[in-house]
Amino acid sequence: MKILGFIPARGGSKTIHLKNLHKILNKPLIQYTIESALQSKIFYKIIVSSDHNKILNFSQKFKKISVLKRPKKISNDTASTDLALDHAINELVKNQETMPDYICVIEPTAPLRSASSLRKLKDLLKKKKIDSLITVNALDHIPGKIQKESFHFLEFNRLARQLRKKYYIETGTFYLVSYKYFMKFKTIVSKKPHYLKVPKIESIDINDREDLKFAEALIRLKK
Repeated sequence: MKILGFIPARGGSKTIHLKNLHKILNKPLIQYTIESALQSKIFYKIIVSSDHNKILNFSQKFKKISVLKRPKKISNDTASTDLALDHAINELVKNQETMPDYICVIEPTAPLRSASSLRKLKDLLKKKKIDSLITVNALDHIPGKIQKESFHFLEFNRLARQLRKKYYIETGTFYLVSYKYFMKFKTIVSKKPHYLKVPKIESIDINDREDLKFAEALIRLKK
């Protein structure tokens, strides 16, 4: 079973300039993801895909990390990770490289992801046939949506938390898709994907400076 590790790392970010190289405790953000991917030892190859040379130059300092220059046209704010992965697979085909059975998409904005959580993927794949998988985390409160200046609960239930129906959210800690499924549908996430529960601390996703401060505080606590 061959699993490709794919780290999509754009240079552009509206909230934080060169976010993937922003340092948290003197370590660039992307380094946390590279290290957890390498430590998991489940990938036959790990690719960092980026449109920015500084990110590519930093990433290739690590042994066993391959870098791929991503075209600008699929690196803007509206470009999907699906397009970036499709570009990477086309490059593997062009270079006549070994094709994976599965691809694990590891976003660099989740620095608290553990190698042990990644290793659970391999154990899961030995037991189940999976087309698509996302990581999830349980919600402590009932979700809803805002419509016409009021909040609409997904389920109105004022029972004690322990007695309520459990709801989960997608975390973005990592994603998995089979090579066959991706080549057929060109999407990483299916409508009804499998799931893997991850610890709440690993669900931290950095989108702004407040997230950065929160992640830094948690990393300090882990040391």
